[in-house]
Amino acid sequence: MGAKLRVIAGNPSVVRGARLSGKELHWLADSLTRQVQAGNTMVARLIASRAHLNPLNISVLATWMSRSGLSEDQILQVVA
Repeated sequence: MGAKLRVIAGNPSVVRGARLSGKELHWLADSLTRQVQAGNTMVARLIASRAHLNPLNISVLATWMSRSGLSEDQILQVVA
């Protein structure tokens, strides 16, 4: 898992100059999960859209959100 996280941290976000580390992606996934579990799916969607995530970052978020207990439909409502 450590090698995969290094690859993720080395991939820049779509926004020029912005980068998200593996730790930041994990924090974001936890935050989005808490919002969805609290019934604030639209807030989570807004947060995710403002993060300007690339496809690799989205897949990492989806993985961590799934491990936190969200369903595929809930995750797609946030990141799709």
